[in-house]
Amino acid sequence: MALSMGAPLPLNAVVQTQPSASANAAPRHLDPRTSLAVLVMINVQMALTVVVMAYCRRFSAIVRWLAFYALFAVTAQLFVASGNTLLSPFAASLLMYRHVLPAFMFAFNMIATTRLGELACALQAMHVPVNVSVAVCVAFRFLPTMGREFSAVADAMKTRGIALTPRSVVRHPAKTAEHFLVPVIARLGQIADELGNAVVVRGVGASAHRTSYYHLRVRAIDVACLIAAMVLLALSVCFRAGVL
Repeated sequence: MALSMGAPLPLNAVVQTQPSASANAAPRHLDPRTSLAVLVMINVQMALTVVVMAYCRRFSAIVRWLAFYALFAVTAQLFVASGNTLLSPFAASLLMYRHVLPAFMFAFNMIATTRLGELACALQAMHVPVNVSVAVCVAFRFLPTMGREFSAVADAMKTRGIALTPRSVVRHPAKTAEHFLVPVIARLGQIADELGNAVVVRGVGASAHRTSYYHLRVRAIDVACLIAAMVLLALSVCFRAGVL
C-alpha cells in the first residue's frame, strides 16, 4: 500500500538504526583525568608510555617515537665516546631530549586519542576553574591546529611553484620565510577570533552548571595505568635518592 507524502508514519513503522561496525570499533583512549595525572607524574619510564600507546592501537606512532628515542641515545653515546669536548654540549642536549621524550610521547598520544569535549568534561568534574579549563583546552588543541595550518600553507606554496624544501630554505631563507610565515601568522589571527566566538557561544562565562555530552568513568585500565605510573615514579625517586 502506497503512503501519501503528507501522511505521518505510524509509530510501529519507525525503525531504530543499529550501531554500525565502525561505531563499535571506536578508537580506544584513556579517561582524560587519567591522562592528565599520568602526564604530570611520568618521568623517564618509556615502558609505560609504549604500553599505553599499544593499548590505544597507535603502533605506527610507537615505531616513530622509538626510532627518535634510539637515534637520540645512539648519537649521544657516539658523541661521548668520541672524546671531543666540542661535542659535549650536543651530547648533553641529546641526553636531555631522550629523558623528556616519554612525556612528549604520552602528551601526543593523549592529544590524538582524547576528544576536546571529554577533556572539558573531565576538567569540570575535577572542579577546575573555568578560566584554567579554557586555557588547558586551548593549549590542548594548539599543536594539531598548527600542524594543519602548516600543512595547508605548504600545499598552497607547492601549487604556486614554491616548494618548502631544505634546499629552498638554504638558498632563499628570507623569501621562504615570507611565503610561509606571513600566511601562518594571518591564519593565527583568524583562528583566535574563531576560538573566542566559539567560547562565547558555548556559554563558558555563564554561572549555571554546564552539562556535557560525554559520560566519563574510571575503568580498570585507568586504575592500572595510575598505579603503574605511581610505582615507577616512586622507584625513580628512590634511585635518584640512592635508596635503591
